[in-house]
Order: sequence, then C-alpha cells, then structure tokens
Amino acid sequence: MKSAAAGAVLLLLVVLVFLAAATSLLTTSAQPGGGGCLLTVTTGTRENSPATAPTTELDQEQQANAASIIQTGLVLGLPGRAVVIAIATALQESHLRNLTYGHLDSIGLFQQRPSQGWGTKEQILDPEYAARQFYERLVEVSGWERLPLTRAAQAVQRSAFPDAYAKWETLAQHVVDGLTGSCAVLIPGEQAAAVIAYAQAQLGKPYVWGAEGPGSFDCSGLTMRAYQAAGISIPRVAADQWRHGQPVTSGQEQPGDLVFFNMKDDGPGHVGLVIGGGQMIHAPNRREVVKLDSYQRDDLIGFTRPRP
Repeated sequence: MKSAAAGAVLLLLVVLVFLAAATSLLTTSAQPGGGGCLLTVTTGTRENSPATAPTTELDQEQQANAASIIQTGLVLGLPGRAVVIAIATALQESHLRNLTYGHLDSIGLFQQRPSQGWGTKEQILDPEYAARQFYERLVEVSGWERLPLTRAAQAVQRSAFPDAYAKWETLAQHVVDGLTGSCAVLIPGEQAAAVIAYAQAQLGKPYVWGAEGPGSFDCSGLTMRAYQAAGISIPRVAADQWRHGQPVTSGQEQPGDLVFFNMKDDGPGHVGLVIGGGQMIHAPNRREVVKLDSYQRDDLIGFTRPRP
C-alpha cells in the first residue's frame, strides 16, 4: 500500500510538471536563440574606474553592462557557463565599466584592442558587440565548457595575468543568478515529465560509482540517463553538468532542474534531480540506493536547468 501511494504521488507530480511547464511556455516571450525573456536595467551615472577586488554589490552602470552581456549570451543560445565566464572576464578587465581607456589601445568592457582585430573603437564600446565578440572567440576554444573558468577566459583574452579571472567566479555566478533566475528557458512539459518518469523508475536500484544503468547508477549517471530518456544530451559528470546548465536562482527551481552539492576544486561532487516540494531523486552513495530525499541541506550549492 505504501509503495502504491508513493507511486500515485509521483505520478501526480509528473502531471503537474507537464501542466506547469506547458502553461509557462505559452506565457514566455521567445527571443532568438531561445533566450525566453529580455533583461532590462536602468542605467545610472557612469564612473570610469579601474578593476578592484571583488565586491558584493554592483551599481546601476555595472548592472546594465552585465545585463547586456547576459542578454547577448541568451540571444546566441549559449549555456549559462559561457555567460558566467564572460561576466567574470569583464569584472577583471574593467570592473563591468565601459572604459574608454586601458593598456595600450585596450578599451571597453573586455579591454579589447582595435589593433588586434577586435573591431573599431566605436564597435568595441558597444556592449552588445563586445560581448558577441567575446562569445564567438570563447566557443572556438576546444573543450571550453570543461575548462576551469580562468583558463577559458585566458584562452580568449591572452592576459598578462592569466590566473586573475578565478577570483571573480563566485561574484559572476551571483550576478548571473540574480539577473537570469526568471529567464532560464523552461524544459517543455512532456520532456520534464519524461525526465522525472525515468528517474522514478530507477528508485531502489543500487549505487555503483561510474555506473550509468540500467541495473545501477552513480549520481550523474542517473541524471544523464534521465535526460537522455527525454531526448536531451547533457555531460556525464556532475561538475560538467553544473557548468553546462543555465543557472537558476534558489526558490525558482522547477521539477526537472538539477540540484548540486559538495563543491570541490573542479566543481560539484554530487547532483540530484528536482521533483518539486523541496524533494529530489538521487543516487546518494554506495551505502544507499536511488531514492527520494530533501535537497535542503548544508552542502547545497545551487540549481541549473539543462537547455532543451
């Protein structure tokens, strides 16, 4: 009786996921590349100042420039990881200010140089153009999605201080979370339902490190296979799944989103699948089986939404 009741509850969740996502799709404005919404920030007074140490707040000028960078990434259809790299790079290069000066002929948000083929001075001082140039060169870097942020940024910028970008990653993630929490593209209802239905069918199966089913799973093997069942490809390991997805602000997570825990040097060490109501399905460890659990715990990092 208990298993039948649990099955009924999960079936109801699947139905609710389908209805909620379908409704959202009807009310979300589409942008080229699947952005899903338009970011707008009122621009304040400009103050040209050099990059400084990380801060926890941005002024209106910085927010407006961050919004331009993020919106350009959304229009291009790039994953959230690309946007975080771009914001961190601009924080290091200009502190998110559209500078008209810099080293040699470097200018703009990313301190791009007309003499190095980045465009004319007028073009580079257009935040959308500058961001697009950065993104176009970033995606040409082999394996950029799997690189540490500072290495990905350096591959584009070729800075004299190649490790300087790393210190901005946390702030960049917070900026992207804050400005895109309501803009992450929703997974269509039937696909979200398929993801959860697959994970539900694996409840009770053993955890085996490196396993991808069908008889056993590790945490990221389970989430990867669940998304494959819905026709969506995501990376294999938790750290890469974190970098691949669109950031989702805590409190705005939806059934089908991924939830991450236990941050390590190369990224999160654990991942689960949100099913709603503060619950997830995950493969915890070798002492336990695939099961339902609360994701409200001390080592919670955050949420992402794989792009459909």
